[in-house]
Order: sequence, then structure tokens, then C-alpha cells
Amino acid sequence: MKRLFTVFALFLLAGCQMVDDAFEEIQNAFTEAVVENFEKELPVDTGFKLGYTSDYLDFEYFKNEEYGYWGGFAHSMIINMMDGSYENQYSAYNSAAASGEGYLVYYYDSFNEPCDILCRYFGEYHFTTVRLNLTTYTYKSITEEESNTFARVFTDGDYMKVRFTALLEDKQEGDSVDCYVVDFRDGKRLFANEWTNFDISALSGDLWGIRVTIETTDVGEWGANTPLYICMDDLTYTVSLL
Repeated sequence: MKRLFTVFALFLLAGCQMVDDAFEEIQNAFTEAVVENFEKELPVDTGFKLGYTSDYLDFEYFKNEEYGYWGGFAHSMIINMMDGSYENQYSAYNSAAASGEGYLVYYYDSFNEPCDILCRYFGEYHFTTVRLNLTTYTYKSITEEESNTFARVFTDGDYMKVRFTALLEDKQEGDSVDCYVVDFRDGKRLFANEWTNFDISALSGDLWGIRVTIETTDVGEWGANTPLYICMDDLTYTVSLL
């Protein structure tokens, strides 16, 4: 009887190991490395379209129809490095996207609730890098006095940074990463006026999503004067679905 019990116990252990191995294989089957280059359904008619949905992420936006303004993410393929006006707000200051034809423009409207990058499924998301580029509207505003309506040309000590903040359960804020897309501190003259790779590997785990905010040193009575736009391409991450 004792020998039978031992055999039965070994059989159960072997069965448990087989189940564990199978479960691990299933988990691995749902792990994918992604380079999000925003080529899905390019907006060929107008050159831009508000919002974007990929296989694993939703990029939020809002639009106020009454007053005609918007915020959040727009999918764009517009290239215009000459026009520094508000009418050219959907263009990267570059001769092309980082890869392919499409990229995202993010406008941070600090007077409204932030628009977020939302994870579409439960799982472990590990973000690694993203390429950022100024918009033509923002670049001209920072560098050319004649392009400014409200903003001023940057000088020593100025900066503009994009902050990526991990959103945990119920959108509670976790770790964050600051990406200085313009940096005139300590004698520097740094611009993300070409596609610049930034490390965002601190954003990982069982995430609800990512919050994106933008900060400038050119601030007036009514808030930021610098146009708070940034372009995004080649967002890289891995996802393991639960």
C-alpha cells in the first residue's frame, strides 16, 4: 500500500509539472516584442486623424466641437518644415517619419484632463524606447521671434520636457521618466529637431497605461506659452498577456 501511495504521489507531481510546463508555454505564446511605428490605416485624405488604436494600445484624444479645439494624440503623415503657424500643428520638424510614413502627434492641453496611452489587455507591459521629434510649430516658436504669437524664443536655462508616467491599477501614478526634448540648461543647446531615441524602460509591469505630460519654462499668467506638442514614433515594448 505504501509503495502504491508513493507511485501515486509521483504521478501527481509529474502531472503538476506537466501542467506548469504547459501553462508556461501558453504564457510564452502570448509574449510579443512590438515596435509601434504607426503605419496602421494611414490618414491619406487629410494627412492626419485624431486618435490611434494599435493591437495592444489605445491612444486617447478629445475634441471640443463647439469651440473647435482638441487634445491628446493624432495620427499624422504630414511633413512641412517651413510653416511655423498653428495651422501646421500636425507636422513633425523633419523630412520624414522615423520609419515608414506615419507617426503620432501629441498635444498636451494642461487645462483639460490628460489623454493617456491605455493598455487594451491585462498583462505585463515592458516599455523600452521611443523616438521623439519636435513639431514644426513648436520648433519655430522656440527658435524664431517672428513665428511667436504668445511664446518667446528660448534662452539660457530654458527647457521643454516630456514626462511619461506609468499608470497602475485604477490609473494611480507610478514611476515616471523625463525626456528633455529641448534643453538650454548649463550651457547646453539640445533640440529633438530630428528623431531622437529616449530610454523609457522604467515604465514596466502590470500597467493600466501611460500618462504623457509636457512642461516648459516659458510660462505666463494663463499657463504655458510654448506650444506643447511632441511627435512620437517607434515606440518599443514587450507584452505578456494574462
